[in-house]
Amino acid sequence: MSRSKVAKKKTSTKVRNGGVRTLSRRLKIWAAGAALALCGAGFLFTFVPEERVPALLEPVHTDLLRTRNTAIAKYLPGISRYEDTAQIQIPGTSPIRLYFAPSQNIRKGLCEFIDSAKESVDLCIYDLDLREVAYSLTEAKKRGVAVQVVTDEDNVMLDAVESLKKAGIPVIPDNRPAIMHNKFVVVDSKYVWTGSFNFTVNGMRKNDNNALILESPQLAACYRSKFREYCSGRFGPKARQKTVGGRVLIGGTMPVIAAFSPADGIEKLLLEELSKAKKEVRMMAFSFTSQKIADELIRLKEKGVTVRCLFDRGQAAGKFSRDEYLEERGIRICRAPNRSGKMHHKVILIDDETVITGSYNFSKNAETSNDENILILKNRDLARKFRQEFRRCWRGTKGYP
Repeated sequence: MSRSKVAKKKTSTKVRNGGVRTLSRRLKIWAAGAALALCGAGFLFTFVPEERVPALLEPVHTDLLRTRNTAIAKYLPGISRYEDTAQIQIPGTSPIRLYFAPSQNIRKGLCEFIDSAKESVDLCIYDLDLREVAYSLTEAKKRGVAVQVVTDEDNVMLDAVESLKKAGIPVIPDNRPAIMHNKFVVVDSKYVWTGSFNFTVNGMRKNDNNALILESPQLAACYRSKFREYCSGRFGPKARQKTVGGRVLIGGTMPVIAAFSPADGIEKLLLEELSKAKKEVRMMAFSFTSQKIADELIRLKEKGVTVRCLFDRGQAAGKFSRDEYLEERGIRICRAPNRSGKMHHKVILIDDETVITGSYNFSKNAETSNDENILILKNRDLARKFRQEFRRCWRGTKGYP
C-alpha cells in the first residue's frame, strides 16, 4: 500500500474515532442533564400535598418525601420540613393555634405563649427539660406575672425545674407512685395550651406530638379549677372534683368538652363519642391497652365504619397492648415508622369533624390513677389538619433522622 493511502486510512480512522468520542461525550452530557432534570422533577414533586397525589403515584411520592425530609432533619434540623403549624379561624374569637412535632416551632410557640402573659401562668407538666421554657417562665416572674408549676415527682429534680425553684417560682410535685401526666398551661385565665407534648428536647426533636392554643375564659376556668386542686396536694383519685362547665362553645360556634381523669370518667366519654361514628375513625395511640375501647372499635368496623389505628412501635410490643387483638379482627393497624423517637400522639378523629386530643393514653392507669386531661372538639378545619398529621405519621414522611 502506498504511503498516501496509509495516511488517508489513518486520517479516516482518527475522524471516525473522534466522531465516536464526541458522540459519547454528548451522550454522557445528555444523560447527566436528564438525570439532573429527573432529580429536579422528583424534588418538585415532593411539594405536592400528599392528599392531592394520584393513588398510582403515592408510593413514589412517599419515598421521595421521606428521603427529602429525613435529609433535612439530619442536616438542617432548624428548618420546617412539613406543615408543622396552622391557624384555624373561629368566628368571634382568636384563631386556634396548632403545632405538630418533631419541630422547633412547637418550642417557639410555647415560649411565645408564656411570654405573652400579663397576669398569670399556671403550668401543669409531666416532664420539663427545655431550658428556653424555663427561661420564659423566670422572665415572666421577673416582670410581675404570677407563675405556678405543678409537675410529677419523678421529674422535679431536673435542671430546668431546679432553675424555676431558684427563681422563686412555686413548684408542686404530686408525691406519689402514679404519674401526674398532664401537659397544659393557662395564661391570664383566658388562654389554654394543651396536647400530648411534654416540654422536653425529645418531645420537640424526635417524638410525634401535638399541641394547641385556644382562647376561652370558660375553658380556662375548667383547667384552673383542676390546677388549684393539684396545688392543694390532691392528685389522682384524691382529686375528686368533677369538671364544672366543661362543655363550652368557643366563639359561640365550636363545641368543646374538657375532661380530667380520674374524676370525670374519660373512658366513658370516649366510648360515647366513638358510638356516634358513621363513616370513619382514625386513632393515633402511644399506649393502647383499653379492652373496652378496642371492642368498640371492632363493633364499629363490623357496622361498616372504616377504622385505622396507628400505634407507637415500642409500646405496641408490650404484652398488654391491644394492637394484635384489633389486627386479628380485621382492623387495619400500623406500627409507627418513627424509629428514632416515639409516636406520642393520643388522638382520635371521627367522621372528619371530631378531634379528641390531650395527655390521656388509652390505658387503665390513665383512667384510674394518673392525672390526665382531654379535649373533644368539633371543627372540620381542625379535623382536616389532624387528618393530614395522621397521614404523615402513618407513612413516615415527616422525616426521622
